[in-house]
Amino acid sequence: MNSSASAATSLDFRAPRAVNVEGASIASVSDTRRFALSINARLVELPERALILPGFVDTHCHLMGLGLMASRVQLRGAASAAECARRMAERARTRPPGEWVIGFGWNQEEWGSGAMPDRAVLDAVLPDNPAVLIRIDSHASWCNTAALHAAGITEAAARERQPDGGTIVADASGRPTGILIDAAMALMERVIPPPTTDQQAGWIRESIAACLRLGITEVHDMNVEPERLHAMAGVADRGDMRLRCQVFLAGRNDAWKAVPKPAVLGPNVHAVGVKYFADGALGSRGALLLAPYSDAPDTSGLQLMTAGELAEAAAEPLERGYGVATHAIGDAAARVVLDGYERLRSGHAGALLRMEHAQTVHPDDLARFVWLNVVPAVQAVHCTSDAAMALARLGDERCATAYPWKSLRSHGLPVLGGSDFPIESADPLAGLRAFTDRTPPGANGPWHGEQRISPEEAVDAYTAWAPLGIPGRHRRGALAPGNDADIVVLDSDPFENLDSRVLLTIAGGAVAYDGRGA
Repeated sequence: MNSSASAATSLDFRAPRAVNVEGASIASVSDTRRFALSINARLVELPERALILPGFVDTHCHLMGLGLMASRVQLRGAASAAECARRMAERARTRPPGEWVIGFGWNQEEWGSGAMPDRAVLDAVLPDNPAVLIRIDSHASWCNTAALHAAGITEAAARERQPDGGTIVADASGRPTGILIDAAMALMERVIPPPTTDQQAGWIRESIAACLRLGITEVHDMNVEPERLHAMAGVADRGDMRLRCQVFLAGRNDAWKAVPKPAVLGPNVHAVGVKYFADGALGSRGALLLAPYSDAPDTSGLQLMTAGELAEAAAEPLERGYGVATHAIGDAAARVVLDGYERLRSGHAGALLRMEHAQTVHPDDLARFVWLNVVPAVQAVHCTSDAAMALARLGDERCATAYPWKSLRSHGLPVLGGSDFPIESADPLAGLRAFTDRTPPGANGPWHGEQRISPEEAVDAYTAWAPLGIPGRHRRGALAPGNDADIVVLDSDPFENLDSRVLLTIAGGAVAYDGRGA
């Protein structure tokens, strides 16, 4: 696969076509005066302004996460640490003492000062239930004293047991504040009671239904731990995996070896890759930067793997036929990944190598994506939601080249479109608009608009280029005869109508969502 040569945009997505579906495939496509669709010789009624596109592919997400997060205390939009604590306490009132309470979505950048919270705020209202609050980027947790005690995280641990690639945050006196960053979160995760297989299966079904409502017909499910696979396979075996799920297994501690080579795990579920992490996230200052943080000059972030460690770890899955995807948000992490991939490429000329996020890439490293044939997988919605925080972390100069979609395209590279849901909205229409306008909520105009890409490129990021993100050749991503009939029908052009919505989602030739009566 040559990603650079494959990155040209597809046909004009606005050009009207008559699309005929037979069985699970597209039988024919022809020019016409307006979009028209027939399924097994039955004409589907569509409004005048309807737009037919290939099914959307979210190339970086966490499938079970949508359902899972719905079961947790929702902390998005909370205006303060106290508000987060209040929401958690409300849930705890329905639970017996000692039962765990888990929340998700807090963001200290929305609280004014930007300071990380302290466990004392939680202890005041949650003295009897272990409480863990996961930050919006999933790279930091805020825990109360009961949870810290359950995990054995003491002052001595903060002094002596700092994990590689993570931080147990402590105050000036050495007292743990309750904040765990990146690898330190594992100390807590191993003592939280695990969900049942039935619970996991329920979350997966909820997530599938949500994706289909949004026109998503395929996902690249990232960092899947072995304990999720049984539930996922069970859902598939019951015929409920109504979209295509490409699984990238967790690479940490060789967890991927639970599925030692690429395999079909069930109908529509394929193990195709292994996921690694080179650094953490920008919001928690875990992204690894070439120069110190503008708002914390005493740190440049966390390095979770060296280039040598990545090359050594990824060699075996590549030899067994897996693709490899590596998380890199900071510019130093991006360089580490490219260095590691350079070591791997000579022995694995045709293997799939992806970089996840690529939020900050030094301009000197952009050309290396081309000659190393590395596919960047980006999430446009991160840019618009992160803009103010990114400015604080990176400063003006680095922000000018951050979230570098146009720079990547200028080198002939595809950019794979995704959302990282449930961290961000799963809605591909939000992603399409973020690619093309880069305007943060409430802003008057684009944030570094020189890095915007065209509507055609944005659509290709979610459709035509998506197959470049998984190993092998696939007949998807375009409305063409012989391709899989994965299709989304919108009621109007999403770039012209901000209220555009999904009318139909067709997965493998079957109507998986029908919103025409909504």
